[in-house]
Amino acid sequence: MSETNAGPPAGMRGVLPTLRRRVASGEISRVDALVAVGSLVVVWLVVGVSGTVLLVGGAYTVALLAVSGARGSFGELDDPLDPAVLAVTVALVVTAVGVVAVATTLHRRRTARHRAHVQAWADTHGWHHAPRSTRLSSRWDAPGLRGGGPASDVLTRQGGRGDVVSVTVRTGVAGPSRHAVFTTGPRLLPTVSLTPLTRWDRVARALGGQQVVVESHEHNERWRMRGADPRLTHEVLHPRLLERLAREHAPGLSLLVQEGDVVVHVPGPTRLPAVEHLADLVLDVADLLPRYLPDDFPPFAPDVPRRDRRRLPGRRRR
Repeated sequence: MSETNAGPPAGMRGVLPTLRRRVASGEISRVDALVAVGSLVVVWLVVGVSGTVLLVGGAYTVALLAVSGARGSFGELDDPLDPAVLAVTVALVVTAVGVVAVATTLHRRRTARHRAHVQAWADTHGWHHAPRSTRLSSRWDAPGLRGGGPASDVLTRQGGRGDVVSVTVRTGVAGPSRHAVFTTGPRLLPTVSLTPLTRWDRVARALGGQQVVVESHEHNERWRMRGADPRLTHEVLHPRLLERLAREHAPGLSLLVQEGDVVVHVPGPTRLPAVEHLADLVLDVADLLPRYLPDDFPPFAPDVPRRDRRRLPGRRRR
C-alpha cells in the first residue's frame, strides 16, 4: 500500500522531506515552503530560549531558597549574586542537563533495540518494516481510533487476499496507543464503528447517544455500534460479520470501516505475536462486507433502478 510511507524522525528532519515532496508534487510553492521552514526555525529558537530561561530561573529560585533557609533567613539574602547561590544554581543546571542527556541516550538505545527486534521479526515472517509513518498519524477520525499522534512500527504485507498494514498509532499527541491492522479495498463507504460497550457508552445511550441496534441481544450488550448512515450500518454489521468478531477474545477489540479502509484495532502498542492473527481477521471482515453496498451509497431514491446506480461515475468496484 502506498499509504504506508515511512517518515524520518520527528522534528525538522521529518518536516523537510515532507515539504520537499509537497513542492515536487506541486501541492505548495517554494515560497510557501520557505515560509514554513522559517516559521519552524523561529518557533524552535523561541522554545529553546524560553526553555533555557525557565531552567536557569527555576534553578536559581531553588538555590536561593535552599541557601537562605540554610542560613536561617528563608527567602531573604542581601546579595542576589551570592556566590553560594550561584554555585548551587550552576550545580542544579548541570545536574538537570546531565539527567536529560542520560535519559535521551537511554531512550534512543531502547528505541533502536525495539526497531531491530521488529525488523528481525518482519524479515522472518515476510513483512516489510518501516519505523515511522507521517501519513498514517491522522488517517482516521472516528470513535475509538482518533489519530493525531505519531504512527510507528509500520508493518506491510502483500498477499493474494489483499495488502495488510499493521501500525501503532497514538490517539492524540500524548494519548494512549492502539494497535491497528487494516486493509484498503476499492469500495468507498461511510464511517461505521464498533467498539466494546462500556459504562460510559450505556450512559451516553441512555441520554440519546447513537446506538445502532441489531437483532441479537448479545451483540447489543457487547458492542456499541455507530455509523454515519444507520441504514448502511445495519447492512455492514450483518449477523455473519458480527459472529466472526464474536469468536475473537482479544480485550478491547474494535472495528472501523471508513471510506476504503477496514480496520481492526486493540488497546496498546503493536504485539508482534498478534499481528498475523489480526491480519487474517481484518481480511475475513473485509470479505464479509456486502458487495452491493457501493451501489447503495450514497443512498438513492427508491425509484432509481440498481442498473442506473452502477452507471454513475466515481464508483470504485472490485
